[in-house]
Amino acid sequence: MKNLFCSLFLALISLGLRAAISAEPGNVHVKFVKPENFTDFRIQGRQENVSAEIFRDQVSAYLSPVVAKRFPGDSLNLRFTDIDLAGRIDLSRPRQFTNTRIDRNVASPLRMYFDYTLTDPSGKILARGSKNLVDPDYLYRYIYYSSRARSATLFYEKATLYRWIDTLSVSEAKLSAAK
Repeated sequence: MKNLFCSLFLALISLGLRAAISAEPGNVHVKFVKPENFTDFRIQGRQENVSAEIFRDQVSAYLSPVVAKRFPGDSLNLRFTDIDLAGRIDLSRPRQFTNTRIDRNVASPLRMYFDYTLTDPSGKILARGSKNLVDPDYLYRYIYYSSRARSATLFYEKATLYRWIDTLSVSEAKLSAAK
């Protein structure tokens, strides 16, 4: 009986930890509008719905500390309308490399189109707008990172969004939202 109780307890703990790990951080929320129609949104050959979960979890975890530092207590909502991941999958490669992205820079620029809303804890909108991030120079822009970091899944997408958040100004965003 004691072993059964311990087994059930450990199973419940592991489920709770798994849910906590895969959950979005509280200050960055990522949503998608019809990801199956995105230009290029298959992460490591996975279907778009699975890729959306991977993208959401990794991007929100990566951006959460930046948002917390730049906008303490506020929340950032990103609603993606199209994504064209960095690089291309080269179908002429041998089978073991079919899910490997080849980065050729200008031939395959990184593109992300999204709407954003920055809100305070009471729900008041501090900034809102639409953004088209297109970066044909992403390979050279982040050359100072280690090759290990640059080869991580979604590195260029996360770094590009990080860079954008670093330039986001609440007063400028309010002005662009009013136009």
